[in-house]
Amino acid sequence: MAEQKAAPGLPLSARVVFGVLLVLEVLIAIFALEAMHLATWPAFVAMIMFFIVHENVKEIKNIIIGGAFGITNFFLCMLFVSSTAYSFASFGNMTKLIPVMIYVAIFVFLIVLLTQKLPWLFNSYAFMYFSVAFADLASFMANHNIWIYWLAVEVVAGTLLILGVVGIQKFVASMVKKQMQKAAGSLKLY
Repeated sequence: MAEQKAAPGLPLSARVVFGVLLVLEVLIAIFALEAMHLATWPAFVAMIMFFIVHENVKEIKNIIIGGAFGITNFFLCMLFVSSTAYSFASFGNMTKLIPVMIYVAIFVFLIVLLTQKLPWLFNSYAFMYFSVAFADLASFMANHNIWIYWLAVEVVAGTLLILGVVGIQKFVASMVKKQMQKAAGSLKLY
């Protein structure tokens, strides 16, 4: 079996700097959002999605707009459930589940159908945010306007976190470039 060679990566010092700056960014974001009594998940899902696409800056628009669309669709789904659940009253415990299933089926189908025409809106990020919002259903049930805060956190803090990662990358790249120039300048050719 042929042995695979690892691709050259950043020097350890650069990875340490990147890691420290990233941890600081995360801690500051948690502190700021918690101090304002805002959910952190909408911002961090954006950051995670950015890492999943290997920090592809071309995807930032799709992540942010798609995420906002997903949160909005969560709210629309809740409206659909509240306005149609009475129609399914004869189904007992399934009264609220059936309208959710109908909405999810339509939403997923539209994502598949429209992802090439409107990729910034109908995308996997939209469905991810839609799904994660259901994980925080208890917060929505306690405050039906919370989705607006989720939306604001996703758009503002999510964008800032992603741009923070881009800034950290540029800083570390600049640091590595200077180290390489310094090392190259210290080499003497005879």
